[in-house]
Amino acid sequence: MNEFQHDLAGTPERTLAERHVEAIRQHGGIFVDAVRLTRMPMLVTDATLPGNPVIFANQAFISLSGYPLEELLGQDPHFMNGRETDPLAIQQYEAAIRAGRDTNLELLQYRNDGTTFRAMLFASPLDDGQGTVTNHFLSYLDITRRFEAEENLQALTAELEQRVAARTRELETANERLTKLAAEREMLLVEVNHRAKNTLSIAAALLSLQGRRHADPAVQALFAETQERLNAMAQAHDLLSKSESVQQVDVGSYVADLCAALEAITPSDERIRLDAKAEDGIFVSADQAIPLGLALTELVTNAVKYAFPSPRSGTILAQVRRPRPGRIELVIQDNGVGMAGVREGSLGYGLVRSLVQQIEGDIDIRSEAGVTVTISFPDLPREGAEG
Repeated sequence: MNEFQHDLAGTPERTLAERHVEAIRQHGGIFVDAVRLTRMPMLVTDATLPGNPVIFANQAFISLSGYPLEELLGQDPHFMNGRETDPLAIQQYEAAIRAGRDTNLELLQYRNDGTTFRAMLFASPLDDGQGTVTNHFLSYLDITRRFEAEENLQALTAELEQRVAARTRELETANERLTKLAAEREMLLVEVNHRAKNTLSIAAALLSLQGRRHADPAVQALFAETQERLNAMAQAHDLLSKSESVQQVDVGSYVADLCAALEAITPSDERIRLDAKAEDGIFVSADQAIPLGLALTELVTNAVKYAFPSPRSGTILAQVRRPRPGRIELVIQDNGVGMAGVREGSLGYGLVRSLVQQIEGDIDIRSEAGVTVTISFPDLPREGAEG
């Protein structure tokens, strides 16, 4: 309910208001008709009367409030205020009225039937030319739809924020779980690579023992070759277990370590020197490292065997480079006797080509002042790199 006063008929407030209405009608002329016909709901009060009562309401206001004109005359201008009308807004309105200044307020108002609406109230004083306020013009703009739209938007925004917050918490929880699983997986891979390295090393040692038991040099050579292949795989797993990433290997370290291990198969008279070179920042995946290491071992072993028949000496160079973006090359080069006779059938073309196919690479073999074998394969972006 609002503050509407019932049964004002016959009261001094109603009588004076009715007299003023009649006076306004007689002397206002076209201006009264303009206010009466405008679609903006309007009230006029008389500030010279006690309580500043309503003395005029146009048809638009009558339609908005639901009150007939005869019941509006003499009412206090606050009559549409109710329980949920903002007291601060009422205080601002009263302060403006006392100060004789314009004011704009947003208010919750109550109609005759008890329903509410949101209104923007424009209140303006009218003085007599000598500084005395004689009337107030009150215009109302129904902003209910705008207010409800804003409330709905705020509710939707709040709901969206709650959903985003809830989803964020879910993602954070999932991320924590994935981070934990990733850490556990990394630890497991480190352990797997470490155990694989130990197992392969043991197998290589057993082959070495078994090979030494055979008197036939050819059989011993076969055992030695197999042992070196196992050592190459063991070296890859060892580097994986020590790497910052258990799924990527620094090729420079890998090739250097493999060449250091292969020095054991070079003659003790130091006729053959084994060198390794690699550009910085080249990495290969675990799936690429094993075939690449086996191919390197196979090619270096063949070079040691066939490139430098005694008493010839020379150098075997294992080099890793990036000739262009997106490609890596492993080059095994010697300055030995070149491709001749038995060496052509001993390079292990079938094994090396099979290994190169596993890393989706290409192989090129040239015999010019020795033998140069170039293995080219796709580059691998390092983990954590952009793009």
